[in-house]
Amino acid sequence: MLPEEGGAGDLGGAIRKTRKQLKLSLKELSERSGLAVSQLSKLENGKQRISVDLALRIAGVLHVPVTSFLASPAARPLARRSVVRAGTGTRHETRGMIFEVLSSDFRDKSNLFWNVTVTGRSLEETGGWRSHAGEEFLQILSGSLLLHTQHYEPLLLETGDSILFDGEMEHGYVNSGEAPAVMFMSNSVRPALPPGLGPALLPDPPGSASNDEGNA
Repeated sequence: MLPEEGGAGDLGGAIRKTRKQLKLSLKELSERSGLAVSQLSKLENGKQRISVDLALRIAGVLHVPVTSFLASPAARPLARRSVVRAGTGTRHETRGMIFEVLSSDFRDKSNLFWNVTVTGRSLEETGGWRSHAGEEFLQILSGSLLLHTQHYEPLLLETGDSILFDGEMEHGYVNSGEAPAVMFMSNSVRPALPPGLGPALLPDPPGSASNDEGNA
């Protein structure tokens, strides 16, 4: 759900600001995302709500965390559910990663859920460093994953392993096995975006964050 236009959590403004930082025109974003210029204009001006699918598509083009463009309301109705049959989630492919969106029809949720396949074998191949508000949970379903996080040494996660960490801490994913790594991912969604959206949303150049072990 979009927060009220003009506040710190102006999602349309966040999309527009990030697009301009990348020096992309609406036409260029339209060509890369497959969305009409008129639709993108409405999203940026807060005249159309942004769904999980649209947010993921735009975030993939802009190379920012999708949680940057989503928020949840304070109150939610009860007795809701969303069923996704195996392999039927909406799929989006970015650099070295394939996202299968789970429960995209469940509106105004406080968490986002995905099955993620990681094929890239370096940070460069998977989009580099990223950070976002909220918490991130990962569980490896098959294969092995090398998780890079700011302040910690790279962590090897094998099938069945899981981890929960603060999304604000810069992180990145690398496939470390012969076959692609497949993981379940959950991201919490904050009610509003933090103020001062800017370069922090963009992946940093590979190697810019320290991987020395320390405190979270």
